[in-house]
Amino acid sequence: MARGGRKDRPIDREQGPVAEFVDDLRRLRGTLTLEELGRRMRYHPSTLSRRLMPRELPPREFVDSYVRACGHEPEPWLERWQELSGQPAGEQLEEPAGAPPAVAAPWWRRPRYLAPAAMIVVLLLAFSLFSPFGGGTGGPAAVLMAVPVSGAPQVVEGYGFPVRIDRMAFRIFSRWWTQTSKGDVEFWSYKSCPRGTTAYWVAVRPSQEAVQFACDAWQYHKWADVPPGTYQIETWKVHDGQAIKGPGVVRSSVPIVVHPKETPSPTPSAT
Repeated sequence: MARGGRKDRPIDREQGPVAEFVDDLRRLRGTLTLEELGRRMRYHPSTLSRRLMPRELPPREFVDSYVRACGHEPEPWLERWQELSGQPAGEQLEEPAGAPPAVAAPWWRRPRYLAPAAMIVVLLLAFSLFSPFGGGTGGPAAVLMAVPVSGAPQVVEGYGFPVRIDRMAFRIFSRWWTQTSKGDVEFWSYKSCPRGTTAYWVAVRPSQEAVQFACDAWQYHKWADVPPGTYQIETWKVHDGQAIKGPGVVRSSVPIVVHPKETPSPTPSAT
C-alpha cells in the first residue's frame, strides 16, 4: 500500500552506513505518513523529513522516539546507532534550538542510570573482544554455528521465499512474514566474502538467537518451535567497509504470509 502525504526522495544506500541506516528507518514506518508520525512523536513533519535525510546520523533520542512511534522496540536500532556514532554509552546529541520536544525517556534511560549501563556495556564489549566466538568489531559472542550443506531447496509457495543480497556492507533485513501457528524456521545461505571476512551472523527478529554463518559455502540453520507472530531475517557482519553478497532461502514448516519488504509488522505474540 502506498503512503500518503509528502514523498521521500530515494536514498542511495551505497553512500555509506549512515545512508543505509536512515533508509532502513524510512522503511520501518511502512504506510505511516510523516504527519501521522509527527502527531505520535510531537514533531513537525518538516523536522521528521530533515532527520530522515542521509547527510548525517539523526540524534539518538530521535531514533528512540521514531522507532517507538512505528510500533517497534528501539533497543536493536539504538545499538546500531551507537556503532555508527562512535560515542561513549550515555552521550547524547542535543536537539537544535526551537525543535519540538521528543517523547520523554523512560526511567531506565535517564542520566542517573546511564553510568551503570555504560559500565555494563564496557564489560560486555571486553568479553566479546576476548571471547573465541566474538567477532571483536561487530559480531556477537554467539555459540550457535550454522552447519555446512550442499545447497538450498526450491522455494515452496506459501512456505518460504528467496533472499538475495547484492551488496551488504554491514546489515540488511529481509521481507516480513507472518505465521499463525508454532513452527520451525529454516535458513540456507551462501555469501561470497572479500579477503579478511570469514563469517557473518543471521537471526530471526525480533525474538530468535543469532547464529554465525561461514563465508563462501552453503550453510544451514533451523530455529525450532518459533511461536506465532510476525518476523524477518536480519543479516549482518563486522563493520569493516567490505561488502558481501549471495543467495539464500527462508522456509517454514507451517504456512506463512509474506509481506512487502517496506511494510513493518507487529512483534510476535506471546506464547
